Amino acid sequence: MDDFTGTRALGMGDAVRGFAIGDSGPMLNPSGMSLIKNFQALEGTYGFSRRLSGHTLHASMVDNTSGFGIAGGLYYTYRASEPGGVTGHGHEGGLALSLPIAGRAAIGGTVKYFNLSGDDAPGGHTGGVTFDVGATINILPILSVGVVGNNLRDLDNSNATQGVGYGIAVVPITDLVIGVDGMTRLTPDNHTGRKGTGFMGGADLTLAGKYGIRAGGGYDPATASGYVAAGLSAVSDVGAVDGSIRQDIVAEGTTPRSTIVALSLRLFIPAPAPPPNIP
Repeated sequence: MDDFTGTRALGMGDAVRGFAIGDSGPMLNPSGMSLIKNFQALEGTYGFSRRLSGHTLHASMVDNTSGFGIAGGLYYTYRASEPGGVTGHGHEGGLALSLPIAGRAAIGGTVKYFNLSGDDAPGGHTGGVTFDVGATINILPILSVGVVGNNLRDLDNSNATQGVGYGIAVVPITDLVIGVDGMTRLTPDNHTGRKGTGFMGGADLTLAGKYGIRAGGGYDPATASGYVAAGLSAVSDVGAVDGSIRQDIVAEGTTPRSTIVALSLRLFIPAPAPPPNIP
C-alpha cells in the first residue's frame, strides 16, 4: 500500500532503490533482487500508520538461489484503515522477477493486483492490475544506481501511486549501505490531493553479522512533511527480527504529523545442496 514500503526500507527512510535487496525488491525496485546471491527468506510484517489509522499485515518470499542469478519474489499485503471514522480496506498481491545482465546490471518487473474498498477506493477506483519495471546498474563495485517506474498502468488511486523512483547506493564495506533516493509522484494523494517529488537518504550498518542499525530521513510530497526514521535488527543463522519507525518532524498547514511503525520476522531457508557427483 502507499505508505508501507517494508520494515528495513522504512528504517532507512525508504532510500533503498539503488540497492533493493530482499523484500525491498518487490516493493520498491524488482531488479534489486538479483544483487545478492544465495538469499532465500520468508518474511512476515505488521505495520501501523497514525495518519490513516491504518493496520497492515504483509508476507513475502524472495529467492535468489538460481545458478543463473534469476531471482523471484511473491508478496501479499492487507490493510485496514479508519481515517476520521471512515473505514477502508485494501488487498495487494504481487509477483516479481529479476534478471542479471553481463554481471554489471539487472532488470526486473513486478505484476501487481489491487482490490480496494471503502475509504481506500475514493471515486470508485477499486484497483486492478498494474506493474513496475526497474533496472539497477553497478557502475563500480561499491556504487550502484537504480531507476524504477511504479504502477505504470494508472489505477487513479494513491494506494497504487504512479511514479518514477531513482536512487544511488554506496557500499564502502560489506556491512554498510548508504543510499540517496528520489521519488516523483504522478498520482495525487487520496487524502491530501498532493503530488510532486520527494527525496530521502539513509544508511544500514550490520555489526558482527548479528545486529543491524538503520537511520534515515527525507521529505514526503504527499503530506508536505519532513521526517526521520530509524530501525534495529537482531540476526541469527535461522532468521531475524526487524523493527523500524518513521516520524514526521515538519508538517505544513493542517496536515497532522504522522508516525509509521513496523515489526517483521524473517526466516532464512537454506539453499538445497547440489547433488553428489556419481561416476
